[in-house]
Amino acid sequence: MTVLLAAAACVGFAALIAGATGFGAALVATPLMLLVGVGVTEAVVINLFVGLATRVAAAYQLRAHMDVRRVLLLGGAAIPTAWLGALTVSMMPEDVLKPAVGALTILCGIAMALPSRREPVAPSTGATLAVGALGGYLSTTTSVNGPPPVLLLSRAKVAPMTFIADLAGYFVIANLASLALLAHYGDLSLSGTGPMLGACLAVALVANQVGIAIAQRLPVALFRAGVVTMVVASGAITIAVAA
Repeated sequence: MTVLLAAAACVGFAALIAGATGFGAALVATPLMLLVGVGVTEAVVINLFVGLATRVAAAYQLRAHMDVRRVLLLGGAAIPTAWLGALTVSMMPEDVLKPAVGALTILCGIAMALPSRREPVAPSTGATLAVGALGGYLSTTTSVNGPPPVLLLSRAKVAPMTFIADLAGYFVIANLASLALLAHYGDLSLSGTGPMLGACLAVALVANQVGIAIAQRLPVALFRAGVVTMVVASGAITIAVAA
């Protein structure tokens, strides 16, 4: 019971952060859950289901702000590369992939923090497809699939609610693809995780709504600073977990 409550608290905190910034739930929750005694397999399964549930809720709530065409391009491009990523994992050790992705993520955060000298423009179709494909590949190789679309949307300076809505739509598609691939390859197991998963889902859905409410009240500059901080932190966490 103690581990269950601790896991729910970890997931709730991560969902609050994700609600306020649009991403980062699994990156925040995973190391915290492992720290309080949740197994690796249980943490992965819980994060995937919680991430899907909270992003579906956010996508529905913010659907009026969503650029549906951009979400479909990002998500559609992620599906085939997620499969390629699943194949890569069987050929390349994870301890090589994760530090490299962590370093790349930190560079993405730095790029986002740099001032842009041009007026923001909507991302091109080609750039959107490329970013979606990269995110899909990273999803199944390292589970760090947020930074590419975050960088794309950040450099375009889309409004905060559109930022969160588009990411939510993208994560719904990416998480469904990841769950399908895990189920196909036999790496998805709900054995023994039922009560903990139920508690984490309930807490996460409430915390995610609180996070979205916070985001709606944040000044744009503060919202963007929080997103940059989360990107850099996610890169550092990825490197630390792989060490």
